[in-house]
Amino acid sequence: MAIRVAMLGQYPLDETRILGGIEAVMVPLLRALARLDDVQLDVVTCLPGVQDGTVVTQSGMPLHVLRRRRLGRVTWHARDVASIRRTVRALSPDVVHAQGLGIYAAAATALPYPHVVTAHGLFFREAEFAQGLAARWRGFMDSAYERRCLARTRNLIAISPYVEQELLRRPPEASFAGRVFPIENPVDELFFGVGDEAQEPATVLYAGRVIPRKGLLSLLHALVGVRQAVPQLRLRVAGEVGSQSEYVEDCRRFIAQQGLETSVTFLGSLSLQQMAHEYARCALLALPSKQETAPVVVAEAMAAGRAVVAAHACGMPYMLEDGQSGFLVGFDDVAGWERALTTLLADAALRRRMGRRGRELARARFHPDAVAQATRAVYRVLSAVSSLVSPTRRGRQDQAARGAELAGGGR
Repeated sequence: MAIRVAMLGQYPLDETRILGGIEAVMVPLLRALARLDDVQLDVVTCLPGVQDGTVVTQSGMPLHVLRRRRLGRVTWHARDVASIRRTVRALSPDVVHAQGLGIYAAAATALPYPHVVTAHGLFFREAEFAQGLAARWRGFMDSAYERRCLARTRNLIAISPYVEQELLRRPPEASFAGRVFPIENPVDELFFGVGDEAQEPATVLYAGRVIPRKGLLSLLHALVGVRQAVPQLRLRVAGEVGSQSEYVEDCRRFIAQQGLETSVTFLGSLSLQQMAHEYARCALLALPSKQETAPVVVAEAMAAGRAVVAAHACGMPYMLEDGQSGFLVGFDDVAGWERALTTLLADAALRRRMGRRGRELARARFHPDAVAQATRAVYRVLSAVSSLVSPTRRGRQDQAARGAELAGGGR
C-alpha cells in the first residue's frame, strides 16, 4: 500500500520561477518522490492574493492552494494554521511533512498524524542581521514562533550538521527532544546537465538576495584587488534587489566609487533555466554569506561542475571540501577572498578539477533521487508505527491520534 503524504510548504504556482530556498528544494524533491510507486503525495501551500482551490502540479500532484492572510504575525498565524489543518484533515494522510519551522510546522504538529519537519533557515540567527525597527520586530516575532514550533516537533529532518547543532543547543524552554534524521537538500536535475567548460572564464557568479547577511559588499571589496590581476573580470549578481534598500545603495555607491560599473551586472531574480545558463557561463560561484544553513546555490554550483568560493561559516564547511571542490574563506577576510578568486580565475585546470569533484559529491548527496529515497525511508518509519494502531491506516480519528503519539506526534 502506498504511503499517503501531505507535504506542507511554500510551493510556486509556476515551477520555473523559484523564489527562495524552500521552493528550490520542494520542487525537485516532490518530482522525485512522485516517481516512487509507494508514495502518494498531496501538496498544501499558502500564497498571498489567491483564492482557495486545488490545481495540479507539473508533476501531476494535487496542489491545494490556500490564501495567506495578512497580519499573521500579530495573530500568531492562527487563521493560516487553521486553514492548513482543515485541508490536511480532509486528506487524512499517513504522514505529514512540513517544510520549515513556521506556519507549516505549526499546523503539522497540531494534527493527529505522524509528522516530520524539515528545518531550513534559522530565524533566530537570521534576525541578528535585521536592519531597522520594523525588520528587528519581524525577526523577534519569527524567532519566537520558531521556538514554539521547535518545542512541538517530534521528528526533525536536519539538512546539515550545522542545523542540528544550532537547534539542539537552544535554550531549555525551546529544547528539541525528538528524533533527528540527517537528509541534505536536493537540487534540480537541470543543473547536472551544465557543461564542464565555462563560457566566460573571467566571470564570477553571486547568487542570492542583496541583503547584509549575504555579504555582497564584502565580495565587492575583494573584487577591487582581483580586477588588478584579472582586468577582464566580471561579476554577475543573480538575486532579488531592493528588499533592503539601504544596503543595496551601499553596494551601488561602492561600485561607483571604485569604477566597477562595467564589471558588475545586477540580474534580479531568475528562472531555473536562466540560472542554469548563468552557471554555464561563469567560471565559479562566490558566496560570502555570514549566515547560511545549507545554501541551495552552493549545491547547484557543485551539480553544475563549478568551483565554489564560500565563507567558512555555518553550514557551508559541511558542503565543500576545502581545496578539493572549492575554497573556504572567512567572510570578512578580504585578502583571503582576493587570493582565492585570483587563484581560481588564473587556473582553468584547477577550476575543472574542483568542478568535477564538486559534481561527484553533488550526485551522491544532492541528486533528487538520492534525497527522495532517504526521505521515503523516514516516511516508512513513521507510517509503520501508525499502521500498528490502524492496519488500514484509515481508522477513526482517535486511532490516528494514537498513532501520532506513538510516532512522536505533536502535543
